[in-house]
Amino acid sequence: MPAANTPDLPGHRAIEVADDTGIVTDLRVIGDARTEGTTTWCTVAAELDYWRARICPGSQIATRRVAIEQLWVEHRLDYAPPEPGEQPPEFDPGDGLAVWRRLAPGAGSPAARMPVRARTVPNLHGRRIIQVTPLGFAWDLRAISEPFDRSGEITVNVCSAHDYYRWLITGQPPEPTPLGLYLLWTE
Repeated sequence: MPAANTPDLPGHRAIEVADDTGIVTDLRVIGDARTEGTTTWCTVAAELDYWRARICPGSQIATRRVAIEQLWVEHRLDYAPPEPGEQPPEFDPGDGLAVWRRLAPGAGSPAARMPVRARTVPNLHGRRIIQVTPLGFAWDLRAISEPFDRSGEITVNVCSAHDYYRWLITGQPPEPTPLGLYLLWTE
């Protein structure tokens, strides 16, 4: 969603679009948008720097300004669960139509990111994870292992995004939460 259409920007994950050049992901909006002259600017930082500021208050982080017209904010797409007995559509990221499902409107705008079942994704460690629960979805998780056999169940260790970045920044390992691979999707 364009940042200009998003209320309450601070803390949101952001995507910068550089006209017809490309896209920069893994950004966070820092502070409110500010208007100078005819341009409205947002201050952004890399995801790691955003977490560094939260985990180590007072630390210096690298930020930069981006015109609000070039900034998009990640948002979660609405999800309508299938009716009882129905199977949700299964999209294979390797099939021939996969590229058509993820086409962007142009080089200067991001495509919608559709969650993918974690079992179909190689190299899970470090990826953003969504857990399916009876009450909906648990977001803001990170995989901290590859799938492994745990008493007959294929399992992945996950932790909160906060704990993952704390581990990266301070070296303090998170407390792993083992979850069944069948419950996990990647963002």
